[in-house]
Amino acid sequence: MIITPKRPRNNTARSRISQLVPYMLKGKGNERCTWYMTGNLEGLDRREDAELALSIMELVQEGNVRAKRDKTYHLVVSFHPNDRRLADAELADIVRKTVAVVGLSEHQHIAVRHSDQEHEHLHIAVNKVHPQTLKIHHPFRDIPQFKVLATELEKELGLVEVDRGVRRVESDRSRDYEAQRGTESFSRWARQNIGDVTELDQVPSWAALHERLTRFGVRIVRRGNGLAVVDATRPNLACKASALGRRWSKQRLCERYGEFVPGPEIADVARAHVNAYAERPLGLARDDGLWPEYQEALCAARTQRNEQREALSAKIDTARAAHRRHFKLRHHAIAAMPIAGRDKHNMYRMLSFERKTAERRLRATIRHWRTMSVDTHPGSWKQFLAAQAARGDRRAIRRLANRSRGAAVLSDGRHVQTLSSRSLRTSRGSFVHNLANGVRLRESARSLELLGDASEEALEQLVKTAKQRFGSSRVKILARKDVERRLARIAAGRGLEITRERER
Repeated sequence: MIITPKRPRNNTARSRISQLVPYMLKGKGNERCTWYMTGNLEGLDRREDAELALSIMELVQEGNVRAKRDKTYHLVVSFHPNDRRLADAELADIVRKTVAVVGLSEHQHIAVRHSDQEHEHLHIAVNKVHPQTLKIHHPFRDIPQFKVLATELEKELGLVEVDRGVRRVESDRSRDYEAQRGTESFSRWARQNIGDVTELDQVPSWAALHERLTRFGVRIVRRGNGLAVVDATRPNLACKASALGRRWSKQRLCERYGEFVPGPEIADVARAHVNAYAERPLGLARDDGLWPEYQEALCAARTQRNEQREALSAKIDTARAAHRRHFKLRHHAIAAMPIAGRDKHNMYRMLSFERKTAERRLRATIRHWRTMSVDTHPGSWKQFLAAQAARGDRRAIRRLANRSRGAAVLSDGRHVQTLSSRSLRTSRGSFVHNLANGVRLRESARSLELLGDASEEALEQLVKTAKQRFGSSRVKILARKDVERRLARIAAGRGLEITRERER
């Protein structure tokens, strides 16, 4: 469970309750609300009374004319995709405790639940203006309080416990690089191979630190108001020194070694390195040949792009040269005519107009040529995997399937029966079924996955639904070994034929 207060995107923007509550109820399309609750709005606890409740909250806000800051407090309570579906009383208790922990228990609020995502979540709109005193209350240090409350609620309700330990967060550029290329970024490599390994207490001076960094083919240099770690042979590979750890910030290093002293030259570092950075795939997935194929597709796309650019450049140069030659010859022809100067002047003006018109047509033609180039780039690593899986590549399907965590039943048949009791469609295109006793199933192409704990009742529901959907076709089981045995026993009792069982 994660409790997040939503702040305005900038200092001038304000979260207006007149816009927030309609979004919570319907969003940009159909009805999104699957559960509704109000607080300190007596007699307006039905979904049909939402407009009247919103009007009352707006009147209370208008009663405070001195407040200049935002008068609406927006909270989002997100549940883990594997959490069970909570009962209405449990959701109401979560809302009351969440509002009370920041001192807003006496304030008016509206809460709704959205189930159109892989993870269910609550939206809470709280009126910061007190309904009696009309004083405004701005919660202080709310995020630490929400973390403590979320931990307590996870233990109390038996939900998936989220790790809230302090973790190093990669920079935005580093995350984007890894997402697009599927390779380890220079920042991550430097932190793991240099920052986490080097004991700065055993490094006595700047000179010793520079000498140790030389082994990795990197230099530490001034950049702006701080320090940066830069590859000696590839200056485009760089990261902040603080990305290696808090002890590597400029302030900490200067406190330890004194004023910064530049290190050796680039050539000296390049000759001495032995453990330089090299691109390698992320994760511990076994090498099944997909990564070399992706690299070959990238190289082929680059080669084809360069060839297309050279051919297009030659074509454009030829067209422009022909255009210049044509009008130059016409200019010379006019100059050789035995006519009066006034007549030549008029002909030159007409020729200039024709030349400008032809140049416009030529520029439009060149733009059209540039749009006709065929792009064969395979995309990012994730896009390449998705494309290979769509073509039926078993290796890509295996890699994508292994990302799932819950027990699942897959059909070997191509034609499966669609379920009539489909629930809301999620943003990923799958369907989430909310069954009895809080059991939730995710339905996607030829698979059913269990969301939440693998209890006996949940496995029974999974097998029962799989029997309805897959019928007599053979199925596969993906689960941990302990869950796999229980699921296989239940499936055999229901008459499902299992072709292969695999540990997830």
